[in-house]
Amino acid sequence: MSQRRLEKMSELLRETIADLLLRKSKDPRLKQINVTGVKVTADLKKAVVHYSVMGGEEQKEAVRVALAKGSRFVRAALGEALHLKYAPEIKFEFDRNLEYAQHMNDLLTGLVDQDDGERQPERSDDDDQE
Repeated sequence: MSQRRLEKMSELLRETIADLLLRKSKDPRLKQINVTGVKVTADLKKAVVHYSVMGGEEQKEAVRVALAKGSRFVRAALGEALHLKYAPEIKFEFDRNLEYAQHMNDLLTGLVDQDDGERQPERSDDDDQE
């Protein structure tokens, strides 16, 4: 299967799964999820769904448990929504990229704040003439 077709299918699955979790799921924990990406195998039999959740570790764990319980629902609803003969087996994985980006932002902000505190006022040529 061509790479372009896999990319299109991954994006279609991402959009559809996000919509299913938001609109069709009865579990309120699943409505808080951001589906960040989907990777599909070349034979379209398996899909890894990457997601993120804002909140603490307890909330993330609750969402992970809810997704594990709801994966059959997602697979069945996905096959029905997309009229697929065989819906891919779904595996959910937490996407740590947003956490990493926030961590890097905090580090850079700390460096800028630290640099501002250590920086001496620049001397101008006018100071030398006085």
